[in-house]
Amino acid sequence: MQVDFSGVITGFDGVPLGGFFQFSSDGSFGICVADNDGTRATLALPTPHSKNHTIWIQTGGLTHQPLIYFPDAVLRPKQSSCAPHAIGSGLICAGAQHFIRGHETQFLHKTFDVDSGLIASVADHEAVLFSEWSAGQVVDGEFEELYSFPPNKAP
Repeated sequence: MQVDFSGVITGFDGVPLGGFFQFSSDGSFGICVADNDGTRATLALPTPHSKNHTIWIQTGGLTHQPLIYFPDAVLRPKQSSCAPHAIGSGLICAGAQHFIRGHETQFLHKTFDVDSGLIASVADHEAVLFSEWSAGQVVDGEFEELYSFPPNKAP
């Protein structure tokens, strides 16, 4: 029997920078990134149970659980959520580059290139912010959503 499953079960070290994955422990999602010193981390994406829509930078507790890495994941912005400034959380687009901000504290954030997973800088006045986006995969020519930002609130 064949199994139609496009995820790869791996440890955190098996997820490449810029890789989109799901924690097997609680079903939440993340994007693998690296700090300037090369330290690998996760942009931990908020869940429906999160108090706010903050994307946090997580550096600990990542190597002791299996993850589901989606090598063919795509990120799609919701066009109607475009804002003419790049302040806050969301998908930031400038030229042909795409960025997401992760917070170390409530007032300290870092910006990461979505494709490379590396720290990057972007001039807010030269970018737009999509406050809503989805990550998923294309199956039989159709986009299959795995995660949406901001997440829908749990009942």
